[in-house]
Amino acid sequence: MNAPGKIVPPQGGDPYGHPGFDPVHEELRGVPLAIEGDLPAELDGVFLRNGTNARFAPRRRRHMFDGEAMLHMIELRGGEARYSNTYVRTPRTAWIEAAGRNPFLGIADLTSGGKGALAGLMLERLKTRFGLLPRMSAIEAGSNGTAVLHHDDRLYCLQETALPFLLDVARDAQGWLTLDGRGRNETFGGQLDCPFSAHPKTDEASGTVFSIGQDFTAGTTHLTRLGRGGTIATSTVMEGKPAAFFIHDYILTDTHIIFPDSSLRFNPAGLAGPDASVASFDADRPLRFGMIARDHATGDPVRWFETALPGHIWHIANGWEADGALHVYAPVFRDYPPFMPIHTPAEPHSQFVHWRLDLGSGAVSERVLLDHHYERPGIDWSRHGQPTRYTWLLDESGGVMGKGVLKYDLFEEREAGYVDYGGLLGGEPVFVPRTDGTAEGDGWIVDLLADGTRAVLIVADAATMQERCRIPLPQPVPFGVHALWLDRAATDALIAS
Repeated sequence: MNAPGKIVPPQGGDPYGHPGFDPVHEELRGVPLAIEGDLPAELDGVFLRNGTNARFAPRRRRHMFDGEAMLHMIELRGGEARYSNTYVRTPRTAWIEAAGRNPFLGIADLTSGGKGALAGLMLERLKTRFGLLPRMSAIEAGSNGTAVLHHDDRLYCLQETALPFLLDVARDAQGWLTLDGRGRNETFGGQLDCPFSAHPKTDEASGTVFSIGQDFTAGTTHLTRLGRGGTIATSTVMEGKPAAFFIHDYILTDTHIIFPDSSLRFNPAGLAGPDASVASFDADRPLRFGMIARDHATGDPVRWFETALPGHIWHIANGWEADGALHVYAPVFRDYPPFMPIHTPAEPHSQFVHWRLDLGSGAVSERVLLDHHYERPGIDWSRHGQPTRYTWLLDESGGVMGKGVLKYDLFEEREAGYVDYGGLLGGEPVFVPRTDGTAEGDGWIVDLLADGTRAVLIVADAATMQERCRIPLPQPVPFGVHALWLDRAATDALIAS
């Protein structure tokens, strides 16, 4: 396990040298799968996992955030399982496929390319000016390989610097869901003109989706409320440089949104500095949490709660209001390298922390609950913003992705079970509630496991943390980002394009 706060430099090697990061290029449609073990009969629907999958080899080192998006889909129906995968053909990816090359700079360049990346950015602008590269704004030029959103009976692929990409949906003659990655950037009739979050939060009662989106270069942070029927309201939450490098996740309560403003900052001038990166961890800038009303309007204040220590947060398990305070639970990094080695052995060790933000005095207290490298927490998302007993934490102490998942009791502050992935590596424990379940944690944990040579879908009982079955896939699947489960009703209600 990495030591807390210790940064391991790449030492000229590739932080993403594990074969599990290697892309695959064959797109398969509706391949029947064998099921090893006991697939719960109620587990009926579709599992979608997004992630980057470079269509062409990068010019420099690799990064998990670079490359074209590929969606992997396992549909379960009537005790059967089928697998499909497709590139997500955003305008940028469609241009790359047609050109037979990827000439664009990526995160790897921006976080380690130094003055060469600065020169590359200027060259890109010149090529765009003379028509050698496509004219697309930053929000139009996403690969959208971070997450999947289900809203208003539609599917969107997301990347937090870009517009949502609305996927075309179809079904084959037997009724199985089919995707070919085509679709369109969605502006909802020209109403959306700012980046949309990769971690939007949905109000289960109204169906309204709340997004905290960032324009790093402009230094602006936006709140977007997306209602059913495509209604949009957007406000500017804050402006200032250097901006936080990724407000990647946040909390939605019945009345407020709480988001982290981390010590990791975006500073383009850093490309010319010793770190050769736009990312800079400011140890003199404590982590703080901002609170805004759900109906925030431009000009409304942000209430800030400053912690005592620096830190960077990728993902939040949950948070809620109780006893005159906001309670926030999340893994936090006390330092972060400028070359952004997420999910590699060079990534520092995280701590799982409980913060108490006093609503009266504004004081912040914190306690480390787990001093172990856990990340990508999962919960029963229907209980987001409410007191929840359980979270499922990906065990990243092996250095690359997750070697298992820990069930943790937030009320009693104790470990409540563990599933070992048995030599394969997972990306995100997705909780699927039992159809007729009433107790919290009554359902299953689903994750896509891989090692560069094989891939399986694992299903475990979320209550007992006992493995139920594995479903081997017909080809390797690269390590990826976020996943989504849709039950049968939601799957069948998807609007065909």
